[in-house]
Amino acid sequence: MKKLFLIFLFLPVLVLAQPADQKFVYLFHLYYDNGQLFADRDFEFKYDIIPEEFTPETFNTQFLLKGEIINFKNEAAAEFFFDPKHGNSNFIEGKIKVKAPYVADGQKAVFYDSQGLQLLTIFVSESSFCDDDGICSLEKGEDEKTCPNDCAGVTPMPSPERGLFSGTSLLVLLVAVFAVVVGWYFWKRRGNNKAKNISFQ
Repeated sequence: MKKLFLIFLFLPVLVLAQPADQKFVYLFHLYYDNGQLFADRDFEFKYDIIPEEFTPETFNTQFLLKGEIINFKNEAAAEFFFDPKHGNSNFIEGKIKVKAPYVADGQKAVFYDSQGLQLLTIFVSESSFCDDDGICSLEKGEDEKTCPNDCAGVTPMPSPERGLFSGTSLLVLLVAVFAVVVGWYFWKRRGNNKAKNISFQ
């Protein structure tokens, strides 16, 4: 009961604290082995989503690996380059971390060697809120900026039937649920106290 109480106490705060224009990056956990690339098996999840703005790296080598974020329309929505050796020519094998720009409708990340041959594919669709289905789902966070494939020309205003779980309505709903949980908690506690008093009489 205490865990449930804390969740409803802090959930509205977390919702309001997230900036509307917050930038994100993918952080891939990989393993490099003499030209080959694999997902790091020591991590349950092959990548994380980090709240920061993507900054392309600067390199001092010509033999870079390339990655692409492919969206649900099978288009290359973003590309990035990285040096698995990090400038160390003696590095042959080991764990590496690679950052890539977050794509709201990202389906998968495809990694290539310096010759353009595909090395690895990691699916990222579970962390995408834009699905390129042709429907502008405003309650999911889709808008003309974050999901142009679905929301081109759509005014960013939720329709009445979809506005229940968006913006202010979401906060009101959370507060209402919080009040119900707190009321139920104290009502049950009061009932238990009455039962104890009766048993002692």
